[in-house]
Amino acid sequence: MRICILQHVFDPYKGANHLPLFAAMQECQFTIVCNASKISDAELPANVTVVTVPGRIGPYYYGIRDYLFATLLLKRYPIGDQFWNQFDAIHCNQIMGPALRKLRQLKAPLLLTIHHPVTADREVAVQESGVLSALHWKLKYFLLVRWQRAMCHNCNTLITVSSTVRDRLVSDYGCDASSITIVPNGVDGEEFCIGSDQNQYDVVAMGSFVHPRKGFPYLLKTYQALSDAGKHIADIGRRTDAQRSALEKISGVTTFGTIPGDELIHVLQRSAVLISVSLYEGFGLSLIEALSCGKPTFAFGGGAVQEVLDPIDPTFTVSLRDTDILIERVQAFLAFSEEERKQKGEQYRQKVIELYALKKSATALQSVYEKATS
Repeated sequence: MRICILQHVFDPYKGANHLPLFAAMQECQFTIVCNASKISDAELPANVTVVTVPGRIGPYYYGIRDYLFATLLLKRYPIGDQFWNQFDAIHCNQIMGPALRKLRQLKAPLLLTIHHPVTADREVAVQESGVLSALHWKLKYFLLVRWQRAMCHNCNTLITVSSTVRDRLVSDYGCDASSITIVPNGVDGEEFCIGSDQNQYDVVAMGSFVHPRKGFPYLLKTYQALSDAGKHIADIGRRTDAQRSALEKISGVTTFGTIPGDELIHVLQRSAVLISVSLYEGFGLSLIEALSCGKPTFAFGGGAVQEVLDPIDPTFTVSLRDTDILIERVQAFLAFSEEERKQKGEQYRQKVIELYALKKSATALQSVYEKATS
């Protein structure tokens, strides 16, 4: 089966459609069409190729990148171009440029994955802002919300990663719940495994905290309290200049920035606890990656976080913005002996592999492709 994946930037280890998932689906051949790729051809598995559509689409800015990528794509490969005839399915990964709706004219079915609705991003940004700033956020999302709604109603198959997001797509966009397929994120237990090194950090947090949805002010507050208690913290991911400056003022925080996947796993394995202060997650891939490494994950229960974590341990989920309880639960776990932590970590890993193995996600996605193409 030949699948065309469309996304403006191919980040191989991010989101529901990431490279390990494609590599696990050996019966499918994937062509990823993007404007920029963060991986070399030499690093790609045998069943994945990358095609780059040239042209400047600029940095991400609330619909501009989606609009320009869709326009460049259809200019390079018009609907009548032989390029499209090689594929059994066209799969849009969280992109919504209006020109993409023309792809419904192709013989191959059009699939759309939404990791989380942009209405959730807008909602959190407004909640975290003052009156004027909230108005600014509403204007930023004006087009994106409409484009995403239109894409939902113009694709043959709609995919998401949790029942929480499915319900939100129904309420926000009027989608039919029975037409939405859930393919949860999966974790590669061989890559994300329990390490042999001693913990160098008490706490780790990872991800981009640029958008208000990620809750950076709550991260700072948590870091400061844990630093005051003498804890060592690893901070991984993209930060703004202002955020880096704020982190430098907190002792005990080691900032890594954006690092390769193997280095990220190594830091995760040498940390005792992962925390997440995100105010909305469609799933939360990093949560299950940490658990697969035997690390407890304490997180705000925004979006699908509770849905993902409760089957493993209900105490992992903390009420939104309640940094006091988050800090309390982290310190309670750190108070356990090394032997107790190890035993609990092995239990977490076993449970998360049972629920969210990468192979299960691959099987589920392949079933979606087979149903769509039949």
